[in-house]
Amino acid sequence: MRRLDMFPATELIQQYRATFSTRAGHETIKHMLYDLGAFEETSEFNEDVVLKNYATRLLKILAGGEIGEDSVDQFINWLIKQPLERQEE
Repeated sequence: MRRLDMFPATELIQQYRATFSTRAGHETIKHMLYDLGAFEETSEFNEDVVLKNYATRLLKILAGGEIGEDSVDQFINWLIKQPLERQEE
């Protein structure tokens, strides 16, 4: 397998989507994205930056290209609808 210097072809994008479209795939991609720091601020350490960049690339591959404003809006709407953990008072 060659290094993904260029954006993957449609066939590979479809393979990514097929891989992560199952229930197990959803859990796997979620774990990977959290593990890569996709939803956290990036620190000044180079390793963190590399992981963050790979997480962003993975999201772009699953989106089929650049993540457009509509996609970002949908993602934000999804995030806003997530239940909050109840805090004991």
